[in-house]
Amino acid sequence: MLKLFSACVLLLSLTIPVAAQSAAVDSPTMVVEGFQAVLISVMKDAQKLGYEGRYKRLKPAIEESHDLPQIAKTVSARFSDQLSDEQKKQFVDTFSELSIATYAAQFDGYSGEVFKTISQRKLDNGSMLVQSTLTPPGSDKVSFDYVLSQKDGHWRIVNIVVDGVSDLAVKRSEYAGIMRTEGADALIAKLKDKIAHSDKGTKK
Repeated sequence: MLKLFSACVLLLSLTIPVAAQSAAVDSPTMVVEGFQAVLISVMKDAQKLGYEGRYKRLKPAIEESHDLPQIAKTVSARFSDQLSDEQKKQFVDTFSELSIATYAAQFDGYSGEVFKTISQRKLDNGSMLVQSTLTPPGSDKVSFDYVLSQKDGHWRIVNIVVDGVSDLAVKRSEYAGIMRTEGADALIAKLKDKIAHSDKGTKK
């Protein structure tokens, strides 16, 4: 009995710190900082990795830190009722792929950039806002405001505001315009074309 009690105490002493560590890693700030750490690593290895290598390294980090399906649904909310079930699936899949491809294309070099977390606070709707800056050497700071919501008990990025400009708002307006003038198939085709040309002009 004493041996069993001692074993239980030992088990608790081992598992409690692990659980606490897991909760800390999934805090909004840690989710953002973990993602930014991967971005910096990709930037540092950009030339060695090339576009394809950057895409492969970023894909799991983005899928883990971003709620891409939710972002896609928010972007398409204005015209969702105009999409068939198959088109909705195609849009979410294509939008998610384009999001990763855009990161891989844009973060294609490193010259000493540094991310710094400024603050974390709760928003009125229950989401969390993590504010940070990116400082390139010899240039002005760029502000990044990350909005995170919980999904299945985990915090995930659902919007990014860069220097006051919401990525969600920009895409929502752009895509709604294409839907009005050209339709769903044309919109999905345009997104696929952007993916196909994402690596053009980047450092291989």
